[in-house]
Amino acid sequence: MTKNHSVLLKEDKCEGCTNCVKGCPTKAIRVHQGKAWIKEDLCLDCAECIRACEYHAKYTKTDELTQIVESNYPILLIPPSFYSQFTENTSAAKIKKAILNLGFKAVFDVAEAAAALSRKTLDFLNNNSGSFISSSCPVIVRLIKLQFPDLIEMLIPLKSPVELMAEKLEKKFKEEKNINPDIFFLTPCPAKLTTVKRAIGQKESFLSGAIGVENIYKKIYESLENIKLEQPETEIITLATIWGSEGGEQSILQSWQDINTLSVSGIKEVKKLLNEIERNNIAESIKYFELTSCLDGCIGGVLNVINPFQAKFNLEQRIKKIKEISKNQKLELNISDDEYYNFALPDEITADDISKLDHDFKIAMQKLEQLQKEIEILPGLDCAACGAPDCKTFAEDIVNGRAVRVDCIFMLRQQLGELADELSNLANELPPVMASKKEETDDS
Repeated sequence: MTKNHSVLLKEDKCEGCTNCVKGCPTKAIRVHQGKAWIKEDLCLDCAECIRACEYHAKYTKTDELTQIVESNYPILLIPPSFYSQFTENTSAAKIKKAILNLGFKAVFDVAEAAAALSRKTLDFLNNNSGSFISSSCPVIVRLIKLQFPDLIEMLIPLKSPVELMAEKLEKKFKEEKNINPDIFFLTPCPAKLTTVKRAIGQKESFLSGAIGVENIYKKIYESLENIKLEQPETEIITLATIWGSEGGEQSILQSWQDINTLSVSGIKEVKKLLNEIERNNIAESIKYFELTSCLDGCIGGVLNVINPFQAKFNLEQRIKKIKEISKNQKLELNISDDEYYNFALPDEITADDISKLDHDFKIAMQKLEQLQKEIEILPGLDCAACGAPDCKTFAEDIVNGRAVRVDCIFMLRQQLGELADELSNLANELPPVMASKKEETDDS
């Protein structure tokens, strides 16, 4: 993989088992000569291959903590899902203090920008007709760009919470403190690291980098016991913390207004839903779709440490505690410094220009004809034993010169059977010289 992607491959650990091939939602992975390889223009950095690989051959390399803290005024942004990695009895104040002790100059909650975005989203939905899809999950946006281009117009043209928060802090620190900070994100998934390299709907990200939760969690957890706070521990009184799990955004919107929303998590289920939307099989009354690539939302991110079921419980308990602290009063989201938020995406989200066969139209048509022939010849079992996810994809690889028919075990067996029959027939035939002598003997 190149610098444009965050999911990487350790070839020495790859056993060519094809589990990743079967699990990839965009058919971006193949196995040839016993090793996997990733077709870059189809990869979403969704991390499904990381989850599927039993040999740990797929991984993500995020920024190193030692390098981050040596940068110019490092700031760390915490996603709401990070609090799910701790029980509700571990205060946010303690967690932030532990992070500061690692060398960061400041720590901020992305939940603050999530709250502001929720309010802006509601305004957008009330002022625009039709149905819309959240653009906060980068994997879902890339999936739509790649496989569902007709649905791009449904993507809500607003920045993600982390980009909003990073832009706001960059502006504030420059104006108020004359500091040009380096802003990093504590990411639960590889896709958000990819957005630092390849921003969506904007020329570049406001983030300087990202560090995976798994790379910093242990240091934070081990230091919590020794953390002493100068002021009494207080919990964050914001409902936006619920953004970390599936349906969090939906819950916030519905707490303000009775609006028809639908929340779906898990990229396989999301693909099914997008297919139904594309076919107009979803009720028109649904105004907003909250779609996340990871099961249960960001708490299911592959870079998190805690089991997602435990993480979901932890976050629910934390929200419950927040409500108890507020004495069950209606929680108002803390939307401050709105003048620093620039919600609109500056650039249009466009479809990915992926030519499956060839950029030259004439050659592409020739390959298409050859592709149809290959598909008819192949067994159509979609067993993935050839190293491709299905027979159609395998046929495309043959047409593009990346595979040959005998890579298919059934085609190889058929060819060997035909060869065996030819050898058997040959074994019963005499050479021409001997055959002519036998004919003379028969005549006499």
